[in-house]
Amino acid sequence: MYAPFPMSDILVRPVEEKDDEGLYAVWSLTYNNGDPIPDERRVHKPGSRTFVAELNGKIAAACNVLDLTATRGNAVLACGGVAGVAVLPELRRSGVGSAMMTWLVSHLRDTNTPLASLYAFREPFYRKFGYEVAGRRQKVVCPTNRWPKLESTLPVRRLTPKDWELLVDCYKAFAHSKSGMNIRTEQQWQRVLGENRQLTIYAVGEPVEAYAVVSHVTNFWTTDHISEVAWSTRRGYEGILAMLGGLAINKTGLDWFEPSDGPFYTDYLDQGVEVTLDRPIMFRTTDVPAAIRGLKPEESRSGEFVLKIRDRIVHANDGPWHVRFADGKVEVTPSSATPDLELDVRHFAQAFLGEPCLSQLVALDRVQVSSAAALSAAQQLLPAQSVYCMDFF
Repeated sequence: MYAPFPMSDILVRPVEEKDDEGLYAVWSLTYNNGDPIPDERRVHKPGSRTFVAELNGKIAAACNVLDLTATRGNAVLACGGVAGVAVLPELRRSGVGSAMMTWLVSHLRDTNTPLASLYAFREPFYRKFGYEVAGRRQKVVCPTNRWPKLESTLPVRRLTPKDWELLVDCYKAFAHSKSGMNIRTEQQWQRVLGENRQLTIYAVGEPVEAYAVVSHVTNFWTTDHISEVAWSTRRGYEGILAMLGGLAINKTGLDWFEPSDGPFYTDYLDQGVEVTLDRPIMFRTTDVPAAIRGLKPEESRSGEFVLKIRDRIVHANDGPWHVRFADGKVEVTPSSATPDLELDVRHFAQAFLGEPCLSQLVALDRVQVSSAAALSAAQQLLPAQSVYCMDFF
């Protein structure tokens, strides 16, 4: 095992054309079975940023950041989706990956990206850099013989990925009812729906009140996966569930994802249905005051509190911060007052998005509270909300 290298010996920086051979060698050994990355995949796509870690003039690690967003109520905040994190096998546990991830947190803050998210290969590794799991994505596996008996009067349409614009309003309504959802650009819609397989979209309602993205498998008596389900109304949800029940007739069952407050677990759970937590996403607040300022609370809500954060990487996040909100606006200023609330940056990301919420974190002794009134005000600004993300990266 390598001894850790001093961070001063590791240079992390944006990728350059001259780095391609080293960059794709790192990704090949991590994500492509050691086989060369095909030329058609050697493309630096718009809407993403690639970074490398260099050790003694050699590319030792790499990562990619997708320029995404994350919802929080009415607010939409810039969020960097960290993906493709890779270190040369012979240099793992040497400190190269840690140096890259530490540098990236500060870089995202410096480039006006107050939130970051990722899907971890191991969650404990990323906790070292201030990330924490938020939300509970539920995978539902429902056998056909346990499918809910539902009827719907909403019209059903069969669409193609070219019809993505018809889905936008439904998707946005769904996204703003959760936290952590990416408001997709046209390019991102094309990436999600443009997989290397034929996708069919079933939509109910005019305009669309719910939709499901399906990759049809012709084999009978299989459990088929529904790529994406979203809804803007309860009747839309029931309508798309009724439609999917017809799709399941010659299958063993179907599986799909829902957020923790999805209706299926609450209303339609039955013996033989499996509901499990799957593919958790982690979030990190890179710029605490900017993230709080970006909120758009309801105009009827008002209050103030002093917040202290513990962030071992970005001490500029620590505060204390005086947070005041009223009339739909939020002010955040430095303060010298004794904090009303104090918590680690990992748990702040959870509280900021809303799952687990502040009251749950207090009950778990993850928040130090010196003022009940301040806690009540903070709960108004950061109410409980399910956290979900339908973009995988």
